[in-house]
Amino acid sequence: TAFHALRKGRLQAGETVAVFGAGGLGMSAIQLARALGALRVFAVDLDAGRLAMAERLGGEPVNAAAGDVVAAIRQATNGRGIDVALDLVGIPTTLQPAIASLAPFGRAVAVGLGDQPVPIYPYAEIINREAEIIGCSDHLASEIPLLTEFVRSGALDLRPVVTETIPLDAAAVNKVMDRMSTYGAGGVRTVILP
Repeated sequence: TAFHALRKGRLQAGETVAVFGAGGLGMSAIQLARALGALRVFAVDLDAGRLAMAERLGGEPVNAAAGDVVAAIRQATNGRGIDVALDLVGIPTTLQPAIASLAPFGRAVAVGLGDQPVPIYPYAEIINREAEIIGCSDHLASEIPLLTEFVRSGALDLRPVVTETIPLDAAAVNKVMDRMSTYGAGGVRTVILP
């Protein structure tokens, strides 16, 4: 999904990226953006532990709990903004700043599945900047060989993303599912081994 989102955003080498949501998808997006030649990759999240991991993977942390995310990104980019913003969360407090942080001709890719309306100011945020909002769902089968090569070459390290492996056992799977119902309960991705 992260790779498909970057492709939908038409990331070009030398451009800047902001990843809103430093969970499993975000960690992959940071690494892939770097591998695709992004000049800078900002990681936006509320969780200090996730931001620290994002920084180890090449992201520049922006703590959303510390203040105005858009102002922080604009200051870090000398007022220019971001070429490609990925909203991996899908709530107004992530999609709105993703759009507001765009540079002229910037592209915001909406990936996260939200169910709330998001206020957008068409002239200031889209029309005047000639910016785009792009929807993204999952991936294409044709992208799998490319992703496999990123993993094989070391450009995409899945170890920080996979925090747990469990057996294919109903009790173990149910335990993980119960834990997932609470945000911040720990873990990024669980792999089930047959």
